[in-house]
Amino acid sequence: MFETLSARLTEALRKITGRGVLRPEDVDTALREVRLALLEADVNFKVVKEFVERVRARLTGVEISPGLTAPQTVVKAVHDELVELLGGNATGLKYASSPPTVVMLVGLQGSGKTTTAVKLALFARRDHHRPLVVGLDLRRPAAVEQLRILAEREKVDFHSGSGMVESIAAGGLHEAARAGADVVILDTAGRLHVDEELMDELVRLKRSLAVTETLLVADAMTGQDAVKLGEAFGQKIGLDGVILTKLDGDSRGGAALSLRLATGQSIRFAGTGEKPADLEIFQAERVASRILGMGDVLSLIEKAESAVDKQQAAEVERRLRAGQLSFDDFLTQIRQLRSMAQVGGQDTEKEMGRMEAIILSMTPRERARPELIDGARKRRIARGSGTQPSDVNRVLKARDAMQKLARQMGRQPKQRGLAGTRRAAPRLFGQGGGNW
Repeated sequence: MFETLSARLTEALRKITGRGVLRPEDVDTALREVRLALLEADVNFKVVKEFVERVRARLTGVEISPGLTAPQTVVKAVHDELVELLGGNATGLKYASSPPTVVMLVGLQGSGKTTTAVKLALFARRDHHRPLVVGLDLRRPAAVEQLRILAEREKVDFHSGSGMVESIAAGGLHEAARAGADVVILDTAGRLHVDEELMDELVRLKRSLAVTETLLVADAMTGQDAVKLGEAFGQKIGLDGVILTKLDGDSRGGAALSLRLATGQSIRFAGTGEKPADLEIFQAERVASRILGMGDVLSLIEKAESAVDKQQAAEVERRLRAGQLSFDDFLTQIRQLRSMAQVGGQDTEKEMGRMEAIILSMTPRERARPELIDGARKRRIARGSGTQPSDVNRVLKARDAMQKLARQMGRQPKQRGLAGTRRAAPRLFGQGGGNW
């Protein structure tokens, strides 16, 4: 369903030149095209405006990393904001700590609630739960019968009845307890449009039960109306997530990009076909990459960012060997060593954390010129880091020791770089916590 949007965005991002500097006019041009692409995909105009401004904020003042081009920088910003807009999600159903889990499905007539109820029941069964579906759409004569037939076909427990929907739902819970079902899925009534009578019925129903989750079932082809729909159900009923149906259709993708802002909730599931098993957890990262037609672009960006880290480490090492190691450089080395999780045990980890606190209590000028740190400055740094002046002295000595060690490693090529420093970490930071 995202082919048109993908083609439009890809074309928009191609118009950015490959210069190493991302100029304001490049950003303006790119975002103008992105705005048009989203509007053509039937994304709500309020959503488009907010999205574009958030991408602009990501790009304002950004420096293009070595190894990346201007287009790749913009692609990364658009991708990250798309993931945020769609709602990062890897959660399926949220099950109640004390059964039964009660899931209330709401939405308009024709959105696919009835088939989604059975699909969701099968999803719960794959999670090793026993589901039961309850038919509450009494206004559409065929709805209850459709649910019963689908449930029987998939060997899912079914319940319905006549009278007030609250009574039928309560009967469904009783039947679930009798049958040993621990997940109850309520297929509620729908209308061709939102009206007060429908909303009042849903509000009464929700108040009468301990509902675990209320999920909005929305047609991916809803487009601009997705915002009005999401706002109406969200404000009146209260929602915990969205199930987007007919994601395999030929719609332009507007609903997927509008519902998160309209409801304040993530898209939790996507219906991708007519078969009972065609319901999957909605993966925002995957969908965003698909929309942008990114292929291996993200992998390229990750490699470039990794290269930047290596260049930074090489620059620190150059200054270290030259005897110009600032405390900012020293802090970089400490953090890299901690991230390796191979520095000699928990006591050494604590010592390195204390060192980091001491360095962060220094002023930028003190970190750049350690020789300025006299007795008064040591006492102030100690107070700021919750340590003693003697601890500050040890950090100063550790920095000197690292510089000395670096010069030694310069004469031993096989121990160059962080690998050699890691082996020496226990010497630099103390063994067993005894130095503190």
